[in-house]
Amino acid sequence: MDEISAQNGFPEPDHHNETILRAFYKYGTKRLFKKNEFIFQENDPPAAACYVEKGLIKISQSSQEGQGITLFLRYPGEVFGNAELLANVSRRRYAKCLTDSEILTFEARQFLALAKEDPAFSYSLAIITARRLLQTQNMVETLISRPVAWRLGWFLIQMGKREEGIAEVQLQLSHEEISYVIGCSRQTVTELLNKWREKALIAYDKKKIVILDPSRFLFNL
Repeated sequence: MDEISAQNGFPEPDHHNETILRAFYKYGTKRLFKKNEFIFQENDPPAAACYVEKGLIKISQSSQEGQGITLFLRYPGEVFGNAELLANVSRRRYAKCLTDSEILTFEARQFLALAKEDPAFSYSLAIITARRLLQTQNMVETLISRPVAWRLGWFLIQMGKREEGIAEVQLQLSHEEISYVIGCSRQTVTELLNKWREKALIAYDKKKIVILDPSRFLFNL
């Protein structure tokens, strides 16, 4: 990644991702994390790069008020925690599991050695990093230029899993956490979801949103 990527929240498989995955399976260690468990915290040394095999991870940072601001989500098939490792700086954000998760951790010293010695690995890492930068730029543009309703709808579409003409979103972030990601108030998120449910654009309960016509959803907001 592939920020909150593609249409279904998961990165498209390709040979660059496969190259990275092979390295993680060869040199990494599988670790199991429980829901709400931290993988690393702010100011930790960058001890390892991480690959999400199963689960959902939020990357957040603390605000001046002490609240956690969610910046990114990491899905299965995505690498995270490698930027500080390559730059040799302490963690700027924390990584926390939104679900029970399986993570491959690639120890820093060995990761850096492979990046220096294996051209295929370092090139694939560069390609994935470039994609992430471009997707981050797109996300920033969306957050700046679009109204709140469109930003929330876009965010849900990105998180949704499409099947049989609907998009199903397992809602693993609170309304407050979503508000931090898209730049609005918690109350606005709640009001928009209720409004869309009343207009029959979505079916919505506490932990799941079903977008009933995802191909036209953003045009109807």
